[in-house]
Amino acid sequence: MILEVVEDVSNGKLLRCLKLLQADDVLLIEAASRSYRHQLGFLKLVLMTGLDGACLRLHVWDRLVNPVEDIHSHCADFMSRVVLGRLEENAFELAGGETHALFRYHFDVDAGHSVAVKGGLTGICLRESRTVFQGEAYIKHAFDLHSVGNVVPGTVTVSAWGARNGEALVLKPLDAEPEDCAAASGMPVEQMRAMLANIKERLLHT
Repeated sequence: MILEVVEDVSNGKLLRCLKLLQADDVLLIEAASRSYRHQLGFLKLVLMTGLDGACLRLHVWDRLVNPVEDIHSHCADFMSRVVLGRLEENAFELAGGETHALFRYHFDVDAGHSVAVKGGLTGICLRESRTVFQGEAYIKHAFDLHSVGNVVPGTVTVSAWGARNGEALVLKPLDAEPEDCAAASGMPVEQMRAMLANIKERLLHT
């Protein structure tokens, strides 16, 4: 079900998911409790979760000026499709050097946010850069290093995530601290409701 929503380029299944959340306050409250503004700058809306730890997300770049995103890997494999807008996806690999502070992080369920520890200094090398247009998708494995940039304001992606299976990396400026890698879960229900309504309307008029 979760992967099918991402694979459906007509967005019909995504629209049904949004309508379901709008019609059920219990589901909406649960989704809001899982959602928050990610430390990378976008709004992370976790629409549904599976018993196996998989989840369906919307990422929304709602700011007129988006911050430069840190290079990072993930705790799970995922497939993402651009629903509205456009972005640039950059792939990297670690290299010799001391240009970035490296942090290892994992999601602490009890704390409700990611917990990071310093992992020293590293260099980085860009392997590939590509523009992902509306309707296009890409797949990343948990340990792939990447960043997203040149995002058109208002861009929305839908993504299917597997269960978390380990720690991830994030590369930050040399003066960064572990606290800079964390963001607490939880979003006001009315903010969640408004975001879903806005996205649904934009989809219906695309």
